[in-house]
Amino acid sequence: MAGIKIRKARLGDVGAIFAIRSRVRENHLSATELAERGVTKAAFGKWLADGYGIWIADLDGSAAGFAIAIPSEATLWALFVDPDFEGRGVGAALLRTAEEWLFAKGCNDISLTTGADPKNRAHGFYEMHGWHSTGDIDNGDVEYIKSNPSLSLFDF
Repeated sequence: MAGIKIRKARLGDVGAIFAIRSRVRENHLSATELAERGVTKAAFGKWLADGYGIWIADLDGSAAGFAIAIPSEATLWALFVDPDFEGRGVGAALLRTAEEWLFAKGCNDISLTTGADPKNRAHGFYEMHGWHSTGDIDNGDVEYIKSNPSLSLFDF
């Protein structure tokens, strides 16, 4: 992971985020499909103002990936890596940043959804990082959860 710098996103990063999102090979959505789900460049500023955690991974001077977490929903809402930077630790660095931030915000159990197709690499990636499938499938997505590792059974 040498050379990866994770930083909070700024309004000026919206173009890079949408460029990365448009280039992914799995869970790809067109600009029209994203807009139908309320994912637009105009919405990005509202997400920042609403306290979403949004990070950019910079590698070799380029935006290599991004993650978006929503603390009020205890969810990792998006994590995408530009295909040119896959396999270099970008996704793991972003995931760790988002997880730590959500747990620090008081979320004891966090969730995410990803495409239910068992061929999606995301399943192995999240499982490797301690996430567990709930088996719940909704609109073609499967849910994963992770509990705060700093909590033990004796903390209750």
